Amino acid sequence: MADCAVAADTKVETPEGGLTIKSLAGKAVAVFTRDGNGRVRFRMMRDIKKAAEQHPVLKITLENGMSFRVGAEQVLFKKGMVEAPAVGLRVGDALVPAFHFPEGYQFHVDGSHEPRASSASLRVTAIEPGGTADLYTFGVDKTACFFVSAGVLCKAG
Repeated sequence: MADCAVAADTKVETPEGGLTIKSLAGKAVAVFTRDGNGRVRFRMMRDIKKAAEQHPVLKITLENGMSFRVGAEQVLFKKGMVEAPAVGLRVGDALVPAFHFPEGYQFHVDGSHEPRASSASLRVTAIEPGGTADLYTFGVDKTACFFVSAGVLCKAG
């Protein structure tokens, strides 16, 4: 299996909002990505196809409360653009987010009066077996990466 293994029900960010990867199979669609200079933008996602049927997946939950499912081999980007397969992630790992406050910036979480310092990342709060799912693979023009709707950067095939 390649380093792109997205569960059929996992959503990726498109100009139309979050869409499941299964619904995009066989199409060429713009997807939210990050260029080499760190700017977020849209690029074309191509060759979206099923790579495996009913394969075991992991459910990854983030500190923003969002979660997504991927194959163990799906590569995500840790802070500093360090590549890590989903199976190698640990609770507390800092992942590259689509948007963030600058590192060290003090902000307040809704409903809280306690200031919090930005880590310029999204932290993993849980990793657990996520059942099975059809897995999809694809490429992304020029950047070879994409954002899942949960907000973290992943590597495309």
